[in-house]
Amino acid sequence: DLLQGFSDEGFRQKLAELRHGPSSQNSNKFRAERQKLVLAVQSEVLPKYGFEGSLSGVLQMMQAFNEPHLAQNEEVFRLGGAIEQILTAEPPSASEQEHASSKIESKNVRVRLVQHPEEEGAGHLDVHVSEAATMG
Repeated sequence: DLLQGFSDEGFRQKLAELRHGPSSQNSNKFRAERQKLVLAVQSEVLPKYGFEGSLSGVLQMMQAFNEPHLAQNEEVFRLGGAIEQILTAEPPSASEQEHASSKIESKNVRVRLVQHPEEEGAGHLDVHVSEAATMG
């Protein structure tokens, strides 16, 4: 769900505006504005999985992803890389996007991350990602 939210055209447009706006010249202001934008998506998604929709909830989620059964999971690593790519990379130009979409016809795949089943109250996290997604 996070990858889907960060992949949303409206989110990506706001991120691009932020990258090229006045705050992009001030790295502290840019990071603060980007954090607010990212938290807007996280605050909608995290409560679905038992985390607060706040910075505290983000920290709790990050701690959960450091658990060995998730930290060593290839799919978690791949999806985390896809999110990182969206949040940190310069977006492709419109012509690059058109060219890529004309070559790749893909569908979304749901990936379910399950907390260690022996833990009380173990939950899961569903992430939707394009089957054509890559780390690079």
